[in-house]
Amino acid sequence: MSRSLRLSSAAAAAAFLCTIAPVTLDAAPAPKKGCTAAQGQVLIDQGRYDQAVREFTCVIDAQPTEAEGYRGLAEAELLLGRYSDALRDLARVIAYVMPVHPDAADVIHAGYKARLDADPQNIPALTGATFARWWSYQYPATIQLANQLLDVRPNDLFGHLFRGSSRLLHGSQVTPGQADIEFALALAPQSAHVRFVVADAYTYGLFDPDRAFAEASAALGGGLDTPRVHGILATVYLALGDQLSAASHLQRHFELVTTELVPAPPLASGGALTVGLVPGRTQEIPVAAVAGEIVSIRTASSDMWDTIAVMLAPDGTPVVGGDDFFKYFAGFDWVATATATYRLRVTSFESINTGAVTVTRQ
Repeated sequence: MSRSLRLSSAAAAAAFLCTIAPVTLDAAPAPKKGCTAAQGQVLIDQGRYDQAVREFTCVIDAQPTEAEGYRGLAEAELLLGRYSDALRDLARVIAYVMPVHPDAADVIHAGYKARLDADPQNIPALTGATFARWWSYQYPATIQLANQLLDVRPNDLFGHLFRGSSRLLHGSQVTPGQADIEFALALAPQSAHVRFVVADAYTYGLFDPDRAFAEASAALGGGLDTPRVHGILATVYLALGDQLSAASHLQRHFELVTTELVPAPPLASGGALTVGLVPGRTQEIPVAAVAGEIVSIRTASSDMWDTIAVMLAPDGTPVVGGDDFFKYFAGFDWVATATATYRLRVTSFESINTGAVTVTRQ
């Protein structure tokens, strides 16, 4: 699993989408009367974050391929301390906006720059801008913006948490980054969302499997039964050599992201199969194996760079899974425990990407 959401080639994604289904891009419908992004931003600026969540949700319902609704919703969620929710909603920009507007991330960044040029001490703008850069893997820029936020509000939970996360993910200023994280935890020790961000940092930044496991387990126990939390736990178990536990968490990841399960042709030893993905789609590939046979699966794509896979026994029990086997592509080597036709499920991480994935059985 990647550290965060991977911004794949939007042009390639849009082109592939057009090959698998006819798409008509009409003008975006106007939001319902009294439901606008501008009004949502006013609510944020007034500190009425719950109302802003409702307003931006309404905007998204009316304009699902426009970025501003997701951007505003994420900003309101950040100010409520709901960091995992905010990340989920920016993921929807990749899934639904970027195939139509490939420059959506740049537009979001430009909007925050304009707001900060007008008011450099605007807390909501500093918070949203910091998170948007973190989401885009721009860690030096994230740290710089977090510094600006902390200059205005020195004890800001979000500022310390995401500056610490960025320091660990960037691999620079690690000791101050750890101090930032501990400061944030002291401010909100019961927050599942804080625990999730810490788990992420200790999985994809400064790898510490024991700490990552403890923090991700705390996030899960606190109610964050999310694909990303299960992805972190699977990564830890894979690092520890526990394939069955990793497979169980990967299966849960698939359960949470799959809205369309598509049967694919069987994959024989030495064969390769290219399958198409869109958000919510999981491909299920029959894989026949005999007991004791080594089954080696690899995935690759030019359209995306983060895939996941899980193998199920005929009764649906997960037996093995893969995540970040080669860079961010899923794969695994596994010895079949019984002669059977297994079912290999493949999708993009969090099932947000559009494009083609090639699955190879070596």
